[in-house]
Amino acid sequence: MPLQDWIHQLEEGGGAKFIKRLAAVLAFVVVAAAYDSLAYRGFSTQEAMENAQLARNVAQGKGYVTDSIHPLALYMLERQNPGSARRALNDGVPDLSHPPVYPIALAALIKVLPFEFTAKGRFYQPELGITIFNQVQLFVAVLLLFSITRRLFDARVAWLAAILFGGTELFWRFSVSGLSTTLLEVIFLAVVRAMLALEESGRANKLGACTGWAITVGALIAVGTMTRYSFGWVLLPTLAFCVAAARARWKTILVVSFSFLVVAAPWSIRNYILSGSAFGTNVYALVEQTPVFAGDQLERSLNPESRFKQMRLAYLKEKLLLNLQDIVGKEIPLVAGNWLSAFFLVGLLIPFRNPALGKLRLFLVGALAVWTVAEALGRTALSSDSPNLNSENMLVIVAPLLFAYGAGLFFILLDQLNLATGDLRAATVVLFTALLCLPLVLVALSPPEVPANSPYSPRWIQLTSRLISERELMMSDIPWAVSWYGQRRCVSLTLDDTDEFRRANTLKPVNALFLTQRTTDSALLPQLTGATNSWGRFFWDCWAHGEVPTGFPLQKAPVGFLPDQMLLSDRVRW
Repeated sequence: MPLQDWIHQLEEGGGAKFIKRLAAVLAFVVVAAAYDSLAYRGFSTQEAMENAQLARNVAQGKGYVTDSIHPLALYMLERQNPGSARRALNDGVPDLSHPPVYPIALAALIKVLPFEFTAKGRFYQPELGITIFNQVQLFVAVLLLFSITRRLFDARVAWLAAILFGGTELFWRFSVSGLSTTLLEVIFLAVVRAMLALEESGRANKLGACTGWAITVGALIAVGTMTRYSFGWVLLPTLAFCVAAARARWKTILVVSFSFLVVAAPWSIRNYILSGSAFGTNVYALVEQTPVFAGDQLERSLNPESRFKQMRLAYLKEKLLLNLQDIVGKEIPLVAGNWLSAFFLVGLLIPFRNPALGKLRLFLVGALAVWTVAEALGRTALSSDSPNLNSENMLVIVAPLLFAYGAGLFFILLDQLNLATGDLRAATVVLFTALLCLPLVLVALSPPEVPANSPYSPRWIQLTSRLISERELMMSDIPWAVSWYGQRRCVSLTLDDTDEFRRANTLKPVNALFLTQRTTDSALLPQLTGATNSWGRFFWDCWAHGEVPTGFPLQKAPVGFLPDQMLLSDRVRW
């Protein structure tokens, strides 16, 4: 090839495209490496640790069983099949809280990569591996957003939307959290990409292609639902989109619905056979955080029947209104992680020539609406424990497409300014991008956040957990951390240290009790002034009197734990 032709290829042909793509990949890798080195702190949420330990059990061939055991799950197992809770505590407790897609994806990762589950150094190596896995998914989400935005607008809008999405600190925080949110964003964007193809096939009157894309849309929504159950609510605005976009409307609706049910039904049937509920323990999220079940009381209860009878419709109405006030007032205005959300809200009033833009905009409004109501009614203690990073935040999944509309509106407004030169236009775009990406830059300039008196020390938890054998049972206020770091079966603290504890101890003897700062710090004073049989009162009695209350089956305690933590055992093990 002559030199001039080669130079032309680099400047305008396929070589230029390759260089741009390579530069984008390298830029993402550099940002990821910098963010991880400056802001990565390991897992800090219950959900991340429970998904990870569940994935490890799957990878090790133990089946879809959990070592982080909720008393509520034992109640559901026992109610559906008497005697099954006792057997499960000996053979392996089937997980009833987490849908399978994300844990199975992590299990495949654990099988492929050399994970080291012995805690060493600053970071727990498996968590860093999961973080990198999630950041690869974040890059896939950026690529999907670029593809969708270019299809809806043009290349310049696509580049701006992709850069702003990849430069927003909120999504990087989710990528290092260990949650399934980043995977859900990939699935959601894939759903939208398939919906656009469905709409284009409908306009072109290609009925065969419409059917194929309808099957894809339904299957992808089912995969998202099997990643997080509340994702399934997006089926409602999707069916409305099909009415507006497809030619054979009723046929398309039936195909999408049937495809969704075929993929989602097997897991729902499994849950129903085990627990009597298609969604396991998640079916009770509606009544959590009400006056009857404040905090995490429901998931820690082995016998909630009497409390269920106290539920009133007024409690659900109160929960809905209070949470809607918080979501509408705080979350929705910043759903995109910065003030680009305002561009999307203003863009709702602007007509677009591309019919797909108008239809998709209505779909996004519908998705925001159904997920707002679902989040308000389904909030649990998980949102209280980690207000910013939790799986109950569904609105953030819609956020990538808000960047597409926000970037589109920005260029519409920029064109109205009639700036004199191209350099001035470019400078305006650069300044706009820099302002929106500034929070991500400030993370690098800010001092590292050190958690105050955190109970999550992988090495310490491993040393504590290994005092009991794999077949024995622990009880703790951080069972997810004991199961993830310590690789031991651990049940959540029961509601009290008397009747509920004895009921759990009857199902399988509890060999050790491990209390951490979750009980000894912030929750101590309220529990001291509350019920006399609370675990806070129990800890205070042990600490103040220097001995375990008479009659409690665990009487042996090693030195070195108090005053922040306490370990009790059935015998001397150290």
